[in-house]
Amino acid sequence: CNECPYMRLNTLEKLYWAMKHQTPEINLRQEISLAALKPMQRMLAMS
Repeated sequence: CNECPYMRLNTLEKLYWAMKHQTPEINLRQEISLAALKPMQRMLAMS
């Protein structure tokens, strides 16, 4: 995805700032977050 123009907008400085200030906050309904948990766990297991 390094060819994606939106990915090019991300920088280490922006990532640092977002992590430091915990922003933007993302709120999901519980059923959506539970549905996303399985693929996230699979992805982490592969790494």
